[in-house]
Amino acid sequence: MKRIQSYFRYQTLVPFVLAISALSFLALLTQSLTTIDLIVENRQSALTFIYITMLILPQLLGIIMPIAVFIAALFSLNRMNIESEIVVAKGAGYSPWQIASPVIRVAIYAMIVHLFINLFLQPFSQREMREALLDVRTDLASQLVRPGEFNTPAPGLTVYTAGLNRTGEMRDVLIYDSRDADTPSTYTAKSAVIGRRGDEAVLVMREGDLQYADQQGVVQIVGFDDYQFDLSEVMTLDPVLRLKTSDQYLHELFLDDPYNYARRQFRESYLAEGHSRLATPFYNIALVMIALCFLVRGDYQRLGYGKRIAMAAGVGFIIRLAGFAIAAAAEDDSALNAYQYGIPVLTIITCGLYLFSKKRAADIIRWRKRETKYTVELVS
Repeated sequence: MKRIQSYFRYQTLVPFVLAISALSFLALLTQSLTTIDLIVENRQSALTFIYITMLILPQLLGIIMPIAVFIAALFSLNRMNIESEIVVAKGAGYSPWQIASPVIRVAIYAMIVHLFINLFLQPFSQREMREALLDVRTDLASQLVRPGEFNTPAPGLTVYTAGLNRTGEMRDVLIYDSRDADTPSTYTAKSAVIGRRGDEAVLVMREGDLQYADQQGVVQIVGFDDYQFDLSEVMTLDPVLRLKTSDQYLHELFLDDPYNYARRQFRESYLAEGHSRLATPFYNIALVMIALCFLVRGDYQRLGYGKRIAMAAGVGFIIRLAGFAIAAAAEDDSALNAYQYGIPVLTIITCGLYLFSKKRAADIIRWRKRETKYTVELVS
């Protein structure tokens, strides 16, 4: 019996891994389109793009994991029905629980992983992603210069650099500042690096000259070893890292902070997110129970199970869509948070009663009598 159950579990686990891999790839491909514009505009490296894209993955896994285990259950149960493996198991005296338990175990594994992602991995990766995006948006060098080109980041200001290395240091820098039309100035330097002075941006130039015309129109040249060029009028920095509800850990979502006005203002949204983190893993089991009800219970179908699969997929889609709708509505009404648990738990209980009821045991006995001849032929 253990070998048969291990076989059933393996037949579900492999499609689950394939399904979640395929869905994750498609989700990453879709989400990367929203990130690539920011990366290209700020001229970041391919490694930065891959790093930010991979940080999105945990949140995507939290969405697609119940769907992946549902698809895997439908696929594996349908294949085992078509190849008459479930028929043989029923004919050999296996109870509905013995047939369903290996598939339910896979769903429980998925639920545990899903819960770990929701409680720990998602908020950690989301915070890392926010910091990475903040670094991209505040990458001053990428906003100010394009190596080998004359750039005008602001009216009256022209900047040129021959090259820009990975550390952000520029070489052979030329700046023409005519924002004050009466005293235009030209700066040249062997190297320069953009930095911060408090909340202000400055360009620190080294080993260069400052050229300007005095009141008599005579060009004056002043050499310097180190000069800080103020960029505060050119660039506005917002270095504050702002976290969303999806970036918070569970205790931060539930614990109230009376001194934080933003948290008090969006208290219901925080509670809805916290309850959603705890409730959504149950959908892994709920959707699998739906698949079991449609593909384990009932008579053998020699013409296939397409209709049952379509019905199971429709019911599963409606159940999961209702979960999303309740989670969104709970952001405005905290009383709806109980329904976030109620939908998957009620689905599990209803499907369990339907699948493992005593009436179902009587149906199996009648089914065995009708299918005895067919089972004997298969075994022989």
